[in-house]
Amino acid sequence: MKRTIATFSMIAAVIAMAIPAGAKPLDKPYTEYALSGEARALELAIGDQGVSLGVALSRADSTPSAIGVGAGQCTLLGSDADPENLPCTDETTVKSRFPGTPGSDESKCAGALPEPLASLIDLKAACGSSTSGLLKNSPFTRNNGKVGHLGVTLPIGTVLDNVPVKPLVGELTETLSPILDQTPAVVQDAVDNVLDLVTGLAETEALAINLGPSTSNVTSKNGVITVDSSSAGALIGLIGIPEAGVDGTAISATSDPLKNGLVIIEVGTSRATASLDEDTAQATSAASAAIATIKVRDITKPEPTYVTIPVPWGETVTVLEDTPAETTIVAADSSIQEDGNSAAAAADAVSIHALKGVNGGVSLAFARATAAVQGNAVKPAPPIKKAPEPLPLTGGTDLIFPALSLLLGAGVVLVLRRKVSA
Repeated sequence: MKRTIATFSMIAAVIAMAIPAGAKPLDKPYTEYALSGEARALELAIGDQGVSLGVALSRADSTPSAIGVGAGQCTLLGSDADPENLPCTDETTVKSRFPGTPGSDESKCAGALPEPLASLIDLKAACGSSTSGLLKNSPFTRNNGKVGHLGVTLPIGTVLDNVPVKPLVGELTETLSPILDQTPAVVQDAVDNVLDLVTGLAETEALAINLGPSTSNVTSKNGVITVDSSSAGALIGLIGIPEAGVDGTAISATSDPLKNGLVIIEVGTSRATASLDEDTAQATSAASAAIATIKVRDITKPEPTYVTIPVPWGETVTVLEDTPAETTIVAADSSIQEDGNSAAAAADAVSIHALKGVNGGVSLAFARATAAVQGNAVKPAPPIKKAPEPLPLTGGTDLIFPALSLLLGAGVVLVLRRKVSA
């Protein structure tokens, strides 16, 4: 989390340098600002292949300008994604900007992943939408990225065939007995039945995910401009166990990990906001991390029944340890940073390394949300006073003094002529 906040502190510094000068009239005080937000629903990696799903990014400043991106599917993004140059599929991505392209709240959707991920992952729909503009002289942008359903098919049955049965039963019994609060003998019988059911399936949807949408928006209300990023969490199911008959055989050869999985993980919503008061340039931030809850199926009972294990913020929990289904969950945490006219918030992702014993497992990171804002109060210098200009002349030319001069000259001439004549 410290790394996340440090990253967004750098983002705040960068957007501070990007604050444009002269965005407001120079005859009265005003505030320059820049905002940045991002949310990601899921980042998934199998081996060296990975995707980022459900991505929303927003940027805005006091020029005024705004840019936003809503994407359903991208290649694995780094820590500092550039909205101008995102590796996202055109079929699931909408970009918008002001001034320029207003975009649309209507989503673009598609559901195809590149190979070799496409052969392992069933992606129902990945969608993105984005719109940007100007409202009451303030920039806004609304961005949404979402995924309908994701299923990962792994050769569970094949893997179990290659694992010695007795050690596997012992590991599962030792792991599940304290969780289920049952005697080892009861758990061992149940484990035998489950392995018989699952081993009969050559391949199964070992992991299924339902994702909530991710959003990142910039809005302005009552003189406060805000960037708000959120990721609405997920439901993850691991290894669907087919319903069993009285003789231990599977009633159906298919199962839904989200309804009857050996482990079901619920991830809540994460949110990060950063706001700036345009009158005072005071910045504030807030963040709330996603809450994770683990449900382990009580395999000693025929109907799906679960034992709930909460995962506190910042804690790590491993279930089904030393088995092919070993799964580690690291719960999210959140933090904020405020420093006068800058603020940053981050709700880190819930990370899961699932099914470690099946081809290296699947790495997942859910519900990441970040926001940053930087402001700068500007007080223009008073205008320089100019020296007063002379008043212009008004009326006609004054002829009194020339007339008197002429009369005086004429008098002198007359006096001299009389003296000469005498």
